[in-house]
Amino acid sequence: MTRASELRSYPLRLRVPKKGSGTAAGHDLYANEGTDVPARGQAIVGTGIAIGLPHNIYGRIAPRGSLAVKHRLMTNAGVIDSDFRGEVKVVLVNLGDQPYRLEKGDRIAQLIIEKFVNRELQEVTALDDTERGDQGFGSSDTTIDQEVKSQKAKSKMEINEISARAFGQFYRRGETTGILRWDENEDENSVGSYQH
Repeated sequence: MTRASELRSYPLRLRVPKKGSGTAAGHDLYANEGTDVPARGQAIVGTGIAIGLPHNIYGRIAPRGSLAVKHRLMTNAGVIDSDFRGEVKVVLVNLGDQPYRLEKGDRIAQLIIEKFVNRELQEVTALDDTERGDQGFGSSDTTIDQEVKSQKAKSKMEINEISARAFGQFYRRGETTGILRWDENEDENSVGSYQH
Protein backbone atom coordinates (compact mmCIF):
# COMPACT_ATOMS: atom_id res chain seq x y z
CA MET A 1 0.00 0.00 0.00
CA THR A 2 1.35 3.43 -0.96
CA ARG A 3 2.13 5.72 1.93
CA ALA A 4 0.39 9.10 1.82
CA SER A 5 2.35 12.36 1.67
CA GLU A 6 2.97 13.76 5.15
CA LEU A 7 3.46 17.31 6.28
CA ARG A 8 4.95 18.84 9.42
CA SER A 9 4.98 22.51 10.49
CA TYR A 10 7.98 23.94 12.31
CA PRO A 11 7.57 25.65 15.72
CA LEU A 12 7.14 29.03 13.97
CA ARG A 13 3.90 27.71 12.56
CA LEU A 14 2.45 29.47 9.56
CA ARG A 15 0.03 28.19 6.94
CA VAL A 16 -0.23 24.65 5.61
CA PRO A 17 0.03 24.54 1.78
CA LYS A 18 -3.39 24.66 0.17
CA LYS A 19 -4.72 24.31 -3.37
CA GLY A 20 -6.38 27.31 -4.94
CA SER A 21 -9.14 25.08 -6.36
CA GLY A 22 -10.21 21.45 -6.33
CA THR A 23 -8.54 20.72 -9.67
CA ALA A 24 -5.37 22.81 -9.18
CA ALA A 25 -2.10 20.90 -9.71
CA GLY A 26 -0.11 22.74 -7.06
CA HIS A 27 -0.39 23.58 -3.37
CA ASP A 28 0.40 27.21 -2.55
CA LEU A 29 3.52 27.73 -0.42
CA TYR A 30 3.67 30.66 2.00
CA ALA A 31 6.60 32.76 3.21
CA ASN A 32 7.47 32.16 6.86
CA GLU A 33 9.41 35.41 7.03
CA GLY A 34 9.62 38.84 5.48
CA THR A 35 12.30 38.97 2.79
CA ASP A 36 13.62 41.39 0.17
CA VAL A 37 14.37 39.87 -3.23
CA PRO A 38 16.89 42.19 -4.91
CA ALA A 39 16.53 43.30 -8.51
CA ARG A 40 18.38 40.87 -10.82
CA GLY A 41 19.14 38.75 -7.76
CA GLN A 42 17.68 35.97 -5.63
CA ALA A 43 16.70 35.15 -2.06
CA ILE A 44 16.06 31.93 -0.14
CA VAL A 45 12.69 32.06 1.64
CA GLY A 46 11.66 29.61 4.37
CA THR A 47 8.15 28.16 4.39
CA GLY A 48 8.08 26.73 7.92
CA ILE A 49 7.09 23.23 6.75
CA ALA A 50 8.72 19.87 6.04
CA ILE A 51 7.20 17.06 4.00
CA GLY A 52 7.57 13.29 3.82
CA LEU A 53 6.89 11.72 0.44
CA PRO A 54 6.45 8.07 -0.60
CA HIS A 55 9.02 6.24 -2.72
CA ASN A 56 8.93 7.22 -6.43
CA ILE A 57 7.31 10.56 -5.56
CA TYR A 58 9.03 13.95 -5.43
CA GLY A 59 7.95 17.53 -4.82
CA ARG A 60 8.54 20.16 -7.48
CA ILE A 61 8.56 23.82 -6.53
CA ALA A 62 7.10 25.85 -9.39
CA PRO A 63 6.60 29.61 -9.85
CA ARG A 64 3.25 31.26 -9.21
CA GLY A 65 1.82 32.65 -12.41
CA SER A 66 0.82 36.01 -10.92
CA LEU A 67 4.27 36.66 -9.44
CA ALA A 68 5.95 35.68 -12.72
CA VAL A 69 3.76 37.92 -14.87
CA LYS A 70 3.36 40.95 -12.60
CA HIS A 71 6.74 41.00 -10.82
CA ARG A 72 9.05 38.72 -12.89
CA LEU A 73 9.66 36.42 -9.91
CA MET A 74 10.68 32.85 -10.78
CA THR A 75 11.94 29.85 -8.81
CA ASN A 76 15.24 27.93 -8.88
CA ALA A 77 16.39 24.62 -7.35
CA GLY A 78 12.90 23.18 -7.22
CA VAL A 79 13.26 19.45 -6.44
CA ILE A 80 12.35 17.95 -3.05
CA ASP A 81 13.46 14.32 -2.83
CA SER A 82 11.33 11.75 -0.99
CA ASP A 83 14.04 11.19 1.65
CA PHE A 84 14.49 14.90 2.52
CA ARG A 85 13.08 15.88 5.93
CA GLY A 86 14.33 19.44 6.37
CA GLU A 87 12.42 22.68 6.03
CA VAL A 88 11.15 23.37 2.52
CA LYS A 89 12.76 26.57 1.26
CA VAL A 90 12.09 28.42 -1.95
CA VAL A 91 14.80 30.05 -4.06
CA LEU A 92 13.06 33.09 -5.53
CA VAL A 93 14.75 34.81 -8.48
CA ASN A 94 13.89 38.39 -9.39
CA LEU A 95 14.34 38.93 -13.15
CA GLY A 96 13.01 42.48 -12.89
CA ASP A 97 14.75 45.82 -12.48
CA GLN A 98 13.06 46.63 -9.14
CA PRO A 99 13.53 44.91 -5.73
CA TYR A 100 10.50 43.01 -4.43
CA ARG A 101 9.41 42.87 -0.79
CA LEU A 102 7.80 39.67 0.53
CA GLU A 103 5.84 39.73 3.77
CA LYS A 104 5.28 36.81 6.13
CA GLY A 105 2.24 34.88 4.91
CA ASP A 106 2.58 35.87 1.23
CA ARG A 107 2.09 33.10 -1.33
CA ILE A 108 5.50 32.66 -2.95
CA ALA A 109 5.43 29.45 -5.04
CA GLN A 110 3.50 26.23 -5.54
CA LEU A 111 4.37 22.68 -4.58
CA ILE A 112 3.49 20.04 -7.17
CA ILE A 113 3.69 16.37 -6.14
CA GLU A 114 4.81 14.15 -9.03
CA LYS A 115 5.66 10.51 -9.71
CA PHE A 116 8.92 9.55 -11.36
CA VAL A 117 10.62 6.40 -12.63
CA ASN A 118 13.37 5.47 -10.16
CA ARG A 119 15.92 3.64 -12.30
CA GLU A 120 19.68 3.78 -12.60
CA LEU A 121 21.20 4.99 -15.85
CA GLN A 122 22.92 2.33 -17.94
CA GLU A 123 25.93 3.11 -20.11
CA VAL A 124 25.69 1.77 -23.68
CA THR A 125 27.91 1.97 -26.76
CA ALA A 126 25.13 3.23 -29.09
CA LEU A 127 21.58 4.55 -28.97
CA ASP A 128 18.67 3.43 -31.12
CA ASP A 129 17.92 5.51 -34.22
CA THR A 130 15.02 7.97 -34.29
CA GLU A 131 13.64 10.25 -36.99
CA ARG A 132 14.95 13.30 -35.16
CA GLY A 133 18.38 11.87 -34.43
CA ASP A 134 20.85 14.36 -33.00
CA GLN A 135 19.00 17.46 -34.22
CA GLY A 136 18.87 19.89 -31.28
CA PHE A 137 17.39 23.30 -30.63
CA GLY A 138 14.95 24.45 -33.31
CA SER A 139 14.81 21.07 -35.04
CA SER A 140 11.12 20.56 -34.25
CA ASP A 141 9.93 23.86 -35.75
CA THR A 142 6.50 23.79 -37.35
CA THR A 143 6.04 23.15 -41.06
CA ILE A 144 5.16 26.82 -41.56
CA ASP A 145 8.45 27.90 -39.91
CA GLN A 146 10.36 25.55 -42.21
CA GLU A 147 8.57 26.91 -45.29
CA VAL A 148 9.40 30.49 -44.29
CA LYS A 149 13.07 29.55 -43.85
CA SER A 150 13.17 27.85 -47.26
CA GLN A 151 11.59 30.91 -48.90
CA LYS A 152 14.23 33.15 -47.33
CA ALA A 153 16.92 30.88 -48.75
CA LYS A 154 15.67 31.38 -52.33
CA SER A 155 17.51 33.82 -54.56
CA LYS A 156 16.36 37.44 -54.67
CA MET A 157 13.54 38.19 -57.06
CA GLU A 158 14.11 40.30 -60.13
CA ILE A 159 12.20 43.55 -60.47
CA ASN A 160 10.74 44.34 -63.87
CA GLU A 161 8.43 47.11 -64.93
CA ILE A 162 5.08 45.79 -66.10
CA SER A 163 1.92 47.42 -67.32
CA ALA A 164 -1.23 47.60 -65.26
CA ARG A 165 -2.79 45.13 -67.67
CA ALA A 166 0.01 42.59 -67.14
CA PHE A 167 -0.25 43.08 -63.39
CA GLY A 168 -3.96 42.31 -63.59
CA GLN A 169 -3.19 39.02 -65.38
CA PHE A 170 -0.77 38.01 -62.61
CA TYR A 171 -3.40 38.95 -60.03
CA ARG A 172 -6.13 36.85 -61.66
CA ARG A 173 -3.85 33.79 -61.95
CA GLY A 174 -3.03 33.96 -58.22
CA GLU A 175 0.70 34.38 -58.75
CA THR A 176 3.06 36.02 -56.28
CA THR A 177 3.84 39.56 -57.38
CA GLY A 178 6.45 42.03 -56.22
CA ILE A 179 5.48 45.70 -56.12
CA LEU A 180 8.12 48.42 -55.94
CA ARG A 181 7.05 51.22 -53.63
CA TRP A 182 8.86 54.53 -53.22
CA ASP A 183 8.90 55.97 -49.72
CA GLU A 184 9.36 59.73 -50.04
CA ASN A 185 9.99 60.17 -46.29
CA GLU A 186 12.81 57.63 -46.21
CA ASP A 187 14.05 58.53 -49.73
CA GLU A 188 14.36 54.86 -50.59
CA ASN A 189 12.36 52.10 -52.19
CA SER A 190 11.23 48.75 -50.84
CA VAL A 191 9.72 45.61 -52.29
CA GLY A 192 6.61 43.97 -50.93
CA SER A 193 5.63 40.44 -51.95
CA TYR A 194 1.95 39.67 -52.32
CA GLN A 195 0.19 36.34 -52.86
CA HIS A 196 -3.14 36.67 -54.68
